Amino acid sequence: MKFSTRHLFITGIFIAMAIGLSLLAVSPSHSSTRNLEKTEVETFPVYPSIEPNVAFWIDMFTRYTRSQGVIHDARHLNRIYEVIRLDPSQTRTASKRNKKKKEAVQKKYKRILLALAAGKPPATPKEKQVVQLFGKKASPRDFKQAAHVLRCQTGLSQHFKEGLIRSGAVIDQFKQIFASHGLPIDLAYLPCVESSFDFTAYSKFGAAGIWQFTRGTGRMYMEIGYVVDQRRDPYISTQAAARLLKRNYAKLGQWPLALTAYNHGVNGMLRAQKQKGGYEKIFNTYQGRSFRFASRNFYSEFLAARQVAKNHKTYFGDIPLQKPVHVTRYTTKGYLPAKALAQGLNLDIQTIKKLNPSLRSPVFDGRKHIPKGFELRLPAQVLHKTIARVTTDLYQARQKPSKFHMVQKGDTAGNIARTHSVPLNALILANGLSRRATIYIGQNLRIPVQGEVILPEKLALAKPKDYNPIKKTAKTPLPPKTHTDTVLPSPQKETPPLPLPREKLMTKTAPDPTAAVVSPLPDSPEAVAKPISKEPTINLAIVTSDLKIKKTFTQSNQLVGVIRVDPEETLGHYADWLQIPTQKIRVLNQFPYGQTISIDQKIKIPLGPKDLERFEELRYEYHKEMEEDFFESFSITGVGTYEIKRGDTIWLLCLNKLEIPLWLLKKYNPVMDFSKLQLRQTIHYPIVSSPRNFEIQ
Repeated sequence: MKFSTRHLFITGIFIAMAIGLSLLAVSPSHSSTRNLEKTEVETFPVYPSIEPNVAFWIDMFTRYTRSQGVIHDARHLNRIYEVIRLDPSQTRTASKRNKKKKEAVQKKYKRILLALAAGKPPATPKEKQVVQLFGKKASPRDFKQAAHVLRCQTGLSQHFKEGLIRSGAVIDQFKQIFASHGLPIDLAYLPCVESSFDFTAYSKFGAAGIWQFTRGTGRMYMEIGYVVDQRRDPYISTQAAARLLKRNYAKLGQWPLALTAYNHGVNGMLRAQKQKGGYEKIFNTYQGRSFRFASRNFYSEFLAARQVAKNHKTYFGDIPLQKPVHVTRYTTKGYLPAKALAQGLNLDIQTIKKLNPSLRSPVFDGRKHIPKGFELRLPAQVLHKTIARVTTDLYQARQKPSKFHMVQKGDTAGNIARTHSVPLNALILANGLSRRATIYIGQNLRIPVQGEVILPEKLALAKPKDYNPIKKTAKTPLPPKTHTDTVLPSPQKETPPLPLPREKLMTKTAPDPTAAVVSPLPDSPEAVAKPISKEPTINLAIVTSDLKIKKTFTQSNQLVGVIRVDPEETLGHYADWLQIPTQKIRVLNQFPYGQTISIDQKIKIPLGPKDLERFEELRYEYHKEMEEDFFESFSITGVGTYEIKRGDTIWLLCLNKLEIPLWLLKKYNPVMDFSKLQLRQTIHYPIVSSPRNFEIQ
């Protein structure tokens, strides 16, 4: 028997009304949250104006596959113009071909809509079909507006189904976590929208894990660093998500707004609430600059995902869900080498990696140890006494340091390798250099550590023939982000280090796992470091940020360092790396509370006796972490150009149009002053692709 999407949705709502109270009344000890113990319909209302959107997303999650693209109106999601065939293979060629096809079809409908807006009577069957979608009362203005909000959504049914299967391993524990916070347990279905329960999910803007926490928000609740990133731990991050959602609800007073704030930010929703009032009015009329398609549809997507997930047998049949994994938990008493631990316990190192997703790659390739006090998860059959016996002789007194060398005038790859007592070939592989080991002044070469297994990098980049660095131009201020200490661009007084020329990265077979480092090449590359060329290409394997403390001096008996602000840095980062209150840096620089800092701005930082080297190490790890995480999930398929238009700012441009992080854009426009934009100025940006293709927004 077949059911329509709308019938299934309405049926689900009535079922929810019948059982909602019993499902939600799970935490009688939380008297302060009894107001949340309502029926599900009252908790998560389906407003009449969003019903078409909810139905649309149910169809995207259950009916349409990745071989289908739905051309639709971005404001009225039930206005579907056409369903096109796409190449479902997850290759770069297919991605380019699909993008070209989507753009061509959207241009076709844009021409039709603009012709109708100009008063042309519909003549072709396609034109008549479009007119019917608008109804008899449609005006030329309606057609003109629709011409500018065309969109194509690729079907998501396979991704959603795969996510449901993965969710089986954790969903019951997630519900218990939300219940323990006195929250509606159906919030556990939100990762269906955020990540499709992909534990390795990572966004272009640095949101990580199944709950897609950004680094800034995640730091409020979790440990995020070069060794451990708890955003990737499903259980720790779920505790954090519960706390964040509870905070959102306390500030906004209703779940539609609290959930939308998960995507749009609580401060953004407070502004929208102040201006418009309730959710439905915000949905229908709010025009905030960053309140775009993703934010506007987030609550509708959640309602649809929740409906499908709770009734997955109706939509997908009896699919086998993954079972929870039982583990032994053990807290480390010192620093542990992961490889030696795996050998001692007779485990594959990938098993340890899979069970401990918050441990980052440097732990498993030998650059770092498993940290002291870390709660390890190991297979259930591994007993505590076995772990204690094996680890007794493995513990190290301290963590391995991260070392880097900022290339100076006169440096060669050979003398850098000799200075740091590392094999030249290891230095080449660690930094993706060519066999000639060409280096450039201003780049930060990573120095391999003892015991590290070095695998070659593979970063693809297509450079256009007309690529040239962009000169500095007129000023356009960047709007502040939600974080108090958000970095804003400022005028540059000095040219920053330029991105590195592209080198063909080396390849080799997988290394012997017992080898500490690869065998050295003859110490022949002695070419002196070159200055940056006027037409640079880019070696994405190397951090090019200006990370060194520029100078130090004593002020009022306090050692002070001067640094230059780099993209994605905040006063909060500096305070964390120095282990001091942010206010101490504000006082030193005479910054009033709330004042932002800007890219390339000079900042004074207070230094203790051992702070200088440690600060530079942590700063390097921060930037290296961002770049490593990004290129584990994304690749560069080419370079495009964009011409600056009126109203553009770099921050909004990165967020809404180019969809790339600011640090990456800076690599492609090395001498550009981001605070000064000019109309018709051309900037270069990388075209980024991901094999995951779970793209709702």
